[in-house]
Amino acid sequence: MITLNCIEVNGSYKARRTLAENVVEFCIGELMPRMKTLWVDVRLKSMIGEDATGFCWEGDHNREFYLEIKQSLNEEEFIETVCHEMVHVWQGATKRMAEKPNKRLWLCKDGKYRNYTNCAYMRQPWEVEAYRMQNGLLKKFKESNYYVK
Repeated sequence: MITLNCIEVNGSYKARRTLAENVVEFCIGELMPRMKTLWVDVRLKSMIGEDATGFCWEGDHNREFYLEIKQSLNEEEFIETVCHEMVHVWQGATKRMAEKPNKRLWLCKDGKYRNYTNCAYMRQPWEVEAYRMQNGLLKKFKESNYYVK
């Protein structure tokens, strides 16, 4: 399959960068198989002092995304975190979630965007959806040809 999506991974060691690239490519195939214009920049970092294991934010448009992933996670947590952040990429690329300065908006069933930024983290709809989907993606990835032990 020919893809025009661009995936860049920086930081950590080669095997970890390869694993991150494979997970990103797998998630694009699972969540957005028809999208061919995504640009995903993954940075594997120490993230000392951060409460989170990963972050995702949109670039200048809804096809450009930046991920930061904690490099010291064990393999399963690492894959799960990349899957979680790729759900956010899917949400942004499909406009289910929109980022504006200092807020994130969620596309509700009535077709209107609503600001849930000030809700508790685990009640934000984009997080509820990402946590719900991450384990299924993790399991499918480990069963796929993308996963090399």
